[in-house]
Amino acid sequence: MKTLLLAGLLACQPLCQAWAQTPPASLPRVVPDASGGEAAAEAFRKLPVCSLAPDGKKLLVEPCRPAPSRNFTQRRSVPQTILTMPPSRQAQPLPQLSRPPATAYTPVPVPPPATRPLGTCDAAGCRDASGTRYQGTGPVLLDPSGRPCRTDGQWVQC
Repeated sequence: MKTLLLAGLLACQPLCQAWAQTPPASLPRVVPDASGGEAAAEAFRKLPVCSLAPDGKKLLVEPCRPAPSRNFTQRRSVPQTILTMPPSRQAQPLPQLSRPPATAYTPVPVPPPATRPLGTCDAAGCRDASGTRYQGTGPVLLDPSGRPCRTDGQWVQC
């Protein structure tokens, strides 16, 4: 494999040296600048506009000039219309409605939670001193209406 590569390099040597010594062909100047003057600008205007060949891979004619740019600031997609505000009418006062007299807010007293002493407890729940049955085990029991009640030692509070 190495010998084939070496043989290829040796065969290419005269061609590669000749290619390296030839100066690259300079492309004609297609963009005018200030140093060319009016003649260069006129020559640039005479060049055809660049377009692609039918295969789409290269330019159809070289040298060519780029297509003129569009100035989008001159064109609007929608006409600009500035509307003025309609003149304001004098605001009429709202009619006054009769209101009932204000009353002082008096909160309804909430009774403190009832704390009852627990009586006997078994595996399914407990009974308090008055005989009410509480279902469940542990610190939370349910009273007969299904509300959760908390136990604290020998007391139950719902």
